[in-house]
Amino acid sequence: MAGVDVRDILEIETPERHPVTKESLFNDDKEKKPVKKNVFTKKPQGMHREVWGLLFADPRDPPPVLPSDTSLGYKQAKAKIGRSRVRPWKWMPFTNPARQDGAVLHHWRRLADEGKDYPFARFNKQVEVPLYSDLEYQQHLHDENWTREETDHLFELCRRFDLR
Repeated sequence: MAGVDVRDILEIETPERHPVTKESLFNDDKEKKPVKKNVFTKKPQGMHREVWGLLFADPRDPPPVLPSDTSLGYKQAKAKIGRSRVRPWKWMPFTNPARQDGAVLHHWRRLADEGKDYPFARFNKQVEVPLYSDLEYQQHLHDENWTREETDHLFELCRRFDLR
C-alpha cells in the first residue's frame, strides 16, 4: 500500500506540492551538457576477453601505443607434430624390488630404458624396527598391564606393516 493511500484512509491531510508540469518532468529549463562518447580501443586478436577487461576497462587509461612484444603477440607457439621421429616403445617385464614374492609384472617402456631399474623403487623405504633382549625388556618395556607375548606381537606387526 502506498503512503498516499494510507493518508487517504486515515484522513490525514497531505502537504500541497507543486503541480506536475511538462517542464518539471522533462527538465527543459536546464542546459544540456554535451555527452562524451567513450572511445574504446579494439581488443587484439588472441587476447582473452577477461584479460582485456581487466587491463583496459577504464577509457581514461588507454593501452600503450607501441606493442612491447612483437615476436608472437598473444598467441602460443603451435606444437610441431610429426616433424621428428617417434621414440619406440616396447611391452617389457619388470620386477618390483619392494615385493618379496618375485612377481613379474609388465608395462610399456621406451627401448632406451631397457635394462634400467624400476623407477619407483626409490620410493620403497623400509624402517628398521628395533630388537630387544630379555634384559632390555625388563629395564625399559616391562609393564604390569602388558605381557611379553603382547609386546612381541606388537613389534612383529610393526615389522610386517612398516609401522603403519
